[in-house]
Formats: sequence, structure tokens, C-alpha cells
Amino acid sequence: MPVASVGALAVFGVVVGLSAPVLIVALVVCAAVVSWGALRALRTQARRMFSIVEPYGQCRMVADERGAVSTGERVSFTVEWAVHREYLETARLFVLLGGERSAGIAVLPKRGAQGPEDVERLRAILGRNLRQL
Repeated sequence: MPVASVGALAVFGVVVGLSAPVLIVALVVCAAVVSWGALRALRTQARRMFSIVEPYGQCRMVADERGAVSTGERVSFTVEWAVHREYLETARLFVLLGGERSAGIAVLPKRGAQGPEDVERLRAILGRNLRQL
């Protein structure tokens, strides 16, 4: 969003004929305001998401060839790999993205692994069952 906004403002400024100093200041202010708004929206979304999952308490997730089983203080559920289409890996997480019948995501934090070999085992299971982004 910040890049699109700055780009649109730049095109508008050139078409209208703004002077270079005015255009530069407008672009910097635009980038700052839109970036601040995007970050604020993400933080609000994260707070809402946390308020939804927080009542479930701490969860433990176990993955095998069939899917992932999540057991929490107040809830337990099983998700088959067919529910997800693909996954991506970050330094601290595996993020499972929804498939054709599911628009949701699942997050598997690496901090829950007992050691690096567990992360490798999960990576192998995900690689056999989902497409990596």
C-alpha cells in the first residue's frame, strides 16, 4: 500500500506539474502516513486475532503424515493436510496456507520443537504433503 500510494502521488504530481521540492516533501509525507496507517491496521488485526484465540489457552501441536493435531487447555482438533495447499517457512515459524476449501491459515512456531532434528522432521513432513512457497 505505501508503494502504490507513493507511486500514485508521484504520477499525480508530475501530471499536475508540482515543483520538485514540493513533490519530494509530499512523497515523504505520503509514505510516512500510509506506512503508519498500514502498521496500525496490522497491529489492530493482530490484537483482534489474539482476542479470538487467547481463550483457548496454551496449545500443543503434533504433526504426522495424516495431518496436525492441536490439543489445548479448552479445545482439541485435527486438521488433515488436504485442508492446506502450501506452506512457507520463516526463521521462527511454519505458516500453512489454506487450500481450495479453506481460506484460513495455521501457524506452527519452531520454538515448540524439542531440538533442531524436530524442525527438520516437520520440514520433511510438510515437504511431502504441501507445496513450499
